[in-house]
Amino acid sequence: MKRVIALIAVILLTSHESALAGAWMQSEGQGQVITTATYYSTDSFFTKNGSRVDQTSRYSKYSIDAYAEYGLSEAYTIGLQPSYDFTQIKGSGGNASENGLADTSIFLRERIWHDDYNVFSMQELATIPGPYDKHSQAALGYGQSDLELRGLYGNSGTLENLPYFNNLPYFADIEGAYRERFGGPANELRLDLTLGVKPEDGLMLLAQSFNIIGLGNATTTTFVPPSAPNYDLSKIQLSGVIDVPYGFSLQAGGSVDVYGRNTGEGESIFLAVWRSF
Repeated sequence: MKRVIALIAVILLTSHESALAGAWMQSEGQGQVITTATYYSTDSFFTKNGSRVDQTSRYSKYSIDAYAEYGLSEAYTIGLQPSYDFTQIKGSGGNASENGLADTSIFLRERIWHDDYNVFSMQELATIPGPYDKHSQAALGYGQSDLELRGLYGNSGTLENLPYFNNLPYFADIEGAYRERFGGPANELRLDLTLGVKPEDGLMLLAQSFNIIGLGNATTTTFVPPSAPNYDLSKIQLSGVIDVPYGFSLQAGGSVDVYGRNTGEGESIFLAVWRSF
């Protein structure tokens, strides 16, 4: 069971979308360093009514995230995630590109309650804007900070009497968050869902859903691709993680935007490498 829970924490931490971590803690004095490379691209857009329209330009983003977290105690974990991005817009109206250090996230997660199979945690997160040009046509962000309060619930166990698998380890993670966005963009509600199974030793399969709802209180009309300052977005992500020699693990997968409002409709692929310490 301890091995399964350790894998759960690692996988949730490598999720390159909004959920930076699952409900589980790092052990005291232990941590992980994770690097994720992501490619995202879109040439279509969800309108304010949620309809899909083709665009005459293509937006692409290449990201490298360096994620680190550390267990202060059995009940408290801290972490940060800087990101270096390269964005590019190509279209009939001209081309634009930007690269540099994007927004950095820092967080503190505390365990509120747990037993052998369940855990409930709270997490406080803040973002710090990078030194990029927020007025660039291909800007890396709005150049502002966010604060987020997140509740996290995790459940793990074993599925029995399945047609092809017996005693299949699984976990489920449900997270809800409120994000306060300063300096222009609308505040957000977030809901993230993860289901993972381990069909054999050294292999984990995941299905995830990441959802953002803009609350309509934006104070700017500036558009930072691929989203307007007030937007909704739902995406589905599938991936797998496998152990490799020398104590490393690899996660590979992709995501697709399935619904949105005032944002691009795109797809991404990613590869993550991590090592515990």
